[in-house]
Amino acid sequence: MKKVEFIHTKQPEVSMESTYKLIWSDEALTNLKQIILYLEQKWTITEIKKFANLLDHQLFRIQSNPFLFPKSDVRENYRQDPKKIEKP
Repeated sequence: MKKVEFIHTKQPEVSMESTYKLIWSDEALTNLKQIILYLEQKWTITEIKKFANLLDHQLFRIQSNPFLFPKSDVRENYRQDPKKIEKP
């Protein structure tokens, strides 16, 4: 079994001074740890690093602009990925 620590890449420098703080719920952290454990068994280290970089990039985007994604119709005070929104 491969053991890979979750990698946090350096966030790109931004000219804007203010960014928002991300707060992870216990459930979200537990889910992320379970996902990483699963990926360690199914993916190569290169694939895991690529996933970590993509995740870091998305988290940075959310930190920089938390209103980037549209509000959820299902859950109040939540935002959702625009790709997952059903279109009529």
